[in-house]
Amino acid sequence: MPLEDAASWGEYLQRYQQEKVVRPRPDSEYAKPPRVTRYEKAREEVQYHPILQTFTDGPREKAAASKEMTDRVSQLNRAKDKQVRYESPFDILTFADKTLPLQKPPPAAAHDMIAPFNPHAERPTFRHPLDSCYQYNIVSGLPLTKHHYNSPLLRPNVDETPVPTTLTGVNVTKPRLQHVAALPRDFDILSNRYVEKHDEKVKLEREIQRRSAAAKYWETHDYEPLLGHYLMPEKEEMFQEFMTTELAKQPMKSFNRLPPSLQKGEGFVYDITTHQVKNEDLYEKEQARQQATLERNARSWARDETMRNAGLNRQMLSDTRSINRQSHQRYVDTFRHGYNILDHRDYRDPNTYLPPPRTRPEPTVWQAVGPDRPPPPDPVPPPPPAIAPLLPTMPPNFIETVKAGGMTRAAQIAASMERLDAPAPAFASTAPASVTPGLKMLAEYESRAPAPA
Repeated sequence: MPLEDAASWGEYLQRYQQEKVVRPRPDSEYAKPPRVTRYEKAREEVQYHPILQTFTDGPREKAAASKEMTDRVSQLNRAKDKQVRYESPFDILTFADKTLPLQKPPPAAAHDMIAPFNPHAERPTFRHPLDSCYQYNIVSGLPLTKHHYNSPLLRPNVDETPVPTTLTGVNVTKPRLQHVAALPRDFDILSNRYVEKHDEKVKLEREIQRRSAAAKYWETHDYEPLLGHYLMPEKEEMFQEFMTTELAKQPMKSFNRLPPSLQKGEGFVYDITTHQVKNEDLYEKEQARQQATLERNARSWARDETMRNAGLNRQMLSDTRSINRQSHQRYVDTFRHGYNILDHRDYRDPNTYLPPPRTRPEPTVWQAVGPDRPPPPDPVPPPPPAIAPLLPTMPPNFIETVKAGGMTRAAQIAASMERLDAPAPAFASTAPASVTPGLKMLAEYESRAPAPA
């Protein structure tokens, strides 16, 4: 805690002594830096041999050599991969495949999608299914089970019995090549109907034709120029919403294109002659800006006033403590001689000015706890926050008693010494009778004054 917030003089001294003993920062920050010797620097100079290009430390040299070997192999592998990627994948002299040693795993994403091999599955082909009407190869004369381009498991299963010919005495017509026209048709051209599910297929064809026509129509028809609207209701609605938003922004578009210096001018907000508002939006923005500025300044003013009042309170507390640290006996001893020891001014002279005391005498035990003790004085009201002057410690009518001059002071000192059971000075008995009421008033005030804090 800072010294200014100490509640008493003793606490202030304790904090001051603690600040002198306790370090504000950690002890590690006050440690001395390590001392570097010539021996250590000499060892660092011979760690690496500049001619042999080796480390003097054996394990370190071994680790460095192993790292260099690993880096060299990695660099060569990266260079080889780049060469295979961007250059020819085979050797131009031996025609050996460079990518043969590389593993080619299947893609991870398509691994589960690949079906197992089925030898009986039908493979796609670009050949017409009715390319031949014979069950044997017309070149070699062998059946298709023995002479076919597919594997044996995928070859057609045909009858291998000899085909009857004219040589065997059987009249066999020559087989002819079949064509697509010989396939069964789905549509009857005589009845103009489908063979199966005529109504469903006609309905499907009409739906396909309608959608095809609609797609071709919307490719070239989007806006109606005569009526001035879009053909699609959704698009027309979006356009109307866009136009409404743009029309709302239209009044400010020309203003936003002006330079910032002109945009901040008051001539666009209101008429400087008639004070009529031209633009309500700009006027509201200006009022909001001024209100924000006023609120920000108000917070700053309130903070300044709070800091000023806190400073005045600390100053009053400091002044009160400085006065309370002084003893009232010092003020009494100042006028004990009856004259000023420097300029020899006589305190008994009525025209001699004596400064009023700012300290209060300590009350006696009887005055503090006796049954006839006077009531305590009224508490001093707190000063206003912004002014807070130091209030005087003397009574309101004390000035009238000072007008009597030095004799009044002498009588006052005598009354104070009498309450303190101290011998009164010789000049105190010479006080005139005219100052008796003032002395009684001063004695009554001092008897009511509490002990200094």
